Amino acid sequence: MSIQAFDSLEALVQAVSHMDMNEWVFTNLERFQSNPVNTTYYIIPEAELWELEDAGLTVTNHRDESIPASLPDHHAQTWLEIATVQDVIEVLRRSGNEPDIHRIAQGLQYYHKYDAFME
Repeated sequence: MSIQAFDSLEALVQAVSHMDMNEWVFTNLERFQSNPVNTTYYIIPEAELWELEDAGLTVTNHRDESIPASLPDHHAQTWLEIATVQDVIEVLRRSGNEPDIHRIAQGLQYYHKYDAFME
């Protein structure tokens, strides 16, 4: 698997619903907090990140994390693991109706802020 970029939360949600691996999702947290639906998200496999780091093809972001130098947003940082995104969506589904993308965004913002599920 190589680096995947998703130009919206909806695209990310569609992709992670079919994934069984658990990697970190990266995003620009300032953009996520102000407009989570239209933010870009990246899945960067850890093994690939190590290879890029060994080859000198990474930069250090503001949190002192290595990210691929090829990412267009050098303010991207680790956000949530894929499994956590899946769990947030599942908890929202169990609370009643199928959540729309705005409800999923609220649930993810809540989880990121409080490290707890919004019900």
